[in-house]
Amino acid sequence: MNIYCAGTEAYINQIDRIREGFQALGHSITSLKEADLIYCNDPRSYNSDYRRQNPTAKIVYNVLDLPPHDIDGSLYDISRYPHLETPWGRNYDPLVLKGKFIDCDLVTCICEEVQWQLKNWCDIDSKVIYNPIKDVSFLNLPDEKKIKNQRGVNYKYLYVGRANDPNKRFNIVAETMNILGDTPDLLAVVGSENPRWGDYYNVVNDEALNLFYNSVEYFFFPSAFKSVGLPALESIVTKTKTIVCDDDPTSEEFWPDIAVPSDPLSISKKIKEEKWNKKCVDFVDQYSIIYKSKFDKKSIAANILKEADKL
Repeated sequence: MNIYCAGTEAYINQIDRIREGFQALGHSITSLKEADLIYCNDPRSYNSDYRRQNPTAKIVYNVLDLPPHDIDGSLYDISRYPHLETPWGRNYDPLVLKGKFIDCDLVTCICEEVQWQLKNWCDIDSKVIYNPIKDVSFLNLPDEKKIKNQRGVNYKYLYVGRANDPNKRFNIVAETMNILGDTPDLLAVVGSENPRWGDYYNVVNDEALNLFYNSVEYFFFPSAFKSVGLPALESIVTKTKTIVCDDDPTSEEFWPDIAVPSDPLSISKKIKEEKWNKKCVDFVDQYSIIYKSKFDKKSIAANILKEADKL
């Protein structure tokens, strides 16, 4: 099949991995006019002109999330997100997004929570296809191969993501470590934003990211709302003990057994608690291989094609 893929083009985004997934399944990435299938991974790539340029292609629009922190609670039910901060104002209207779906044949999304958003806020039925994780795996590194801080000490913690977004709640990371008496240089921070706390490494390639995951004991991901939460899934694949919070609705879908309360004192107690640590180890041992397969780029591409074939 000839496939045209559109999406936000950046290393930290997923469209390149989805293209690679289609190619790994034996399909060709082509121009818009030659395509049998047009796949758009996010709203920035939706285009009402696709149908005119290619009248016969199937068109799939994917939704990453509808940002609940930007939605007016007097117009839509956002009661399941009481803990979100709204620094940018409540100026996002889901119906604007709904108006764009007239141009496609199928709407997909990346998790059950976004599927709920689309149904309840836009009255749109969608199919969950997920989004691909990066090429990470469990390495079982010996101590000498693990990444260390400037003191030559192993990092204990890792954070990956946009640390300065208030709804990512990086402050929970710092406050938890302070309670435990752990110094900032025991934390490695990877991502496009420097929180000015911990050792900051900016964005790194997949090989380096895999080493980071495999070098630490704990992965912090305390976001208030994370949609699918790809870094947390990657940390589970690498068998890193993953700290996610139970006040995010997506916790029930991906990590119900290990989610913790979102206050730093409770998290610090869990980190010191033998029972929770064992539960976390058992969880990542059980789901490492499952999640590596389920969220692999070939699997996501296959999910998209499965739904498109029904059209």
